[in-house]
Amino acid sequence: MKSNKLKIVTILIFSALLFSCASTPASDADARFKKEKQTIYSMLKSHYAGFDMMVERGFTKQAWDQCSNYDDIRALFDTCINDMHLIITNYKEFTYHQNQAFDADSIRSNDPERTFIKKTTSNTYYLRYNSCNVYWDEYAALPSLAEEAATYDYIVLDFRSNGGGGNTQQRQFFNNLYNLNYKGTIYVTQDNWSYSSGEVWMMASRFTDKLSVKLIGTHSGGMQIYGNCVEYNKNGMYFYLPGTSFATILPDNYLGEGKGYQPDIWANKNNMKQKLEALGLDLRGITFN
Repeated sequence: MKSNKLKIVTILIFSALLFSCASTPASDADARFKKEKQTIYSMLKSHYAGFDMMVERGFTKQAWDQCSNYDDIRALFDTCINDMHLIITNYKEFTYHQNQAFDADSIRSNDPERTFIKKTTSNTYYLRYNSCNVYWDEYAALPSLAEEAATYDYIVLDFRSNGGGGNTQQRQFFNNLYNLNYKGTIYVTQDNWSYSSGEVWMMASRFTDKLSVKLIGTHSGGMQIYGNCVEYNKNGMYFYLPGTSFATILPDNYLGEGKGYQPDIWANKNNMKQKLEALGLDLRGITFN
């Protein structure tokens, strides 16, 4: 009897140890997931400009509480979030960022970051910007170039593969052209990798009743509804959250987040020069990389 009792006690102790060893990591993971859920909810509610829109699209505290894993969170976000800017990650097994539609014939520029080119021909004033970083001197100077540009029949604003930044300089540039009574035609280029402020049409469209502005390229990247993003690090998580909504001022030809603007003239970097030259632009010495 003593031998059997000892065996039973030993088995029970061993089983308890196994259960304890197996359950502790799972318990830790569950606790971490709950903490991250609370952090995400708190950050979105207090810092995200699109939170009210999430609620309008069906986001509720009850639906959030029912999320038991990261896949549940992603599925709920897919339904309730419409924002290409937003990024949330715990640097490990969870990252959320909405996907973009790509045109089969859109070709990304191979110009290095912060490429600035200014060229003039017999009738064309060409400006190449692939960044809208407001601390970049060349981009900050854009408004001051309007007076020189206004002396040409055509202006090409080449913003292909532009990751964005700020668009105040664009507004000032167009406004300066208007004040100079510019009567030529402005062609704005874009591709699938023109994002946020790199999608110049948000600003250009406000001047189309005063200036002749045409959009050429493929669809832009589609990061427009929200902006003025701020980075946060909270409880081991990273957030990139827009602080401003631009939903009420978007042009009619904006097709949606991840879909971008519909161009007036369809082209990619391989045939853009040819199509512009067919419209009368002198582009000698200008290359669309």
